[in-house]
Amino acid sequence: MSNTTSKTKAASNGKAAAADVTKDFEVLMTANRKTLQDAFKSSTDAAEKAFKTSSEAFKTTYEKALKDGKDQVEKAAKTFSEVSPYDNESAESFMTVGKAAVEKGEKISAEIVEFSTGRVNEYFSVARSLIDADDVQKAIELQSEYARTSVESYVSEFGKLNTMMIDATKSLMEPFGAQYAANMDKFLNRA
Repeated sequence: MSNTTSKTKAASNGKAAAADVTKDFEVLMTANRKTLQDAFKSSTDAAEKAFKTSSEAFKTTYEKALKDGKDQVEKAAKTFSEVSPYDNESAESFMTVGKAAVEKGEKISAEIVEFSTGRVNEYFSVARSLIDADDVQKAIELQSEYARTSVESYVSEFGKLNTMMIDATKSLMEPFGAQYAANMDKFLNRA
């Protein structure tokens, strides 16, 4: 019987010790909550600032690359039109397609960059909200809402990019289709 009493006392001492540790942890977290929030906020601010700086540098480099790409397409099309086996009509369709490819590619790339930047900015906004959350339930609600809106945003963006790709493909194929039909007419009229 003393063995049972010893076990009961040990169990109640263990529960009391666990309750004391939990209480001490809660007191520690409550006392240091503001310090932790400030640390997380300053880390979030630093990360956001670094992202914005690198994002701006990327956009500047990207815009320069697009400009250089346009210049190269125009030079290539001009050179192509001067090559003797090709007539001006063929060169014109290649030039039209080249310009359209650059323009459509630029729009699609800009959309991807804009979407990605928006998603990262939204992440920083949610991170700040989570840091400021008063309790765990509020944090879970914020995370759930962020997850739901993220999925909706990605599905919407995928549909938008799909439409842009289809439009770009159609735009790029039209000049070739017209040129192909004209060349077939020439070929059939010679025969």
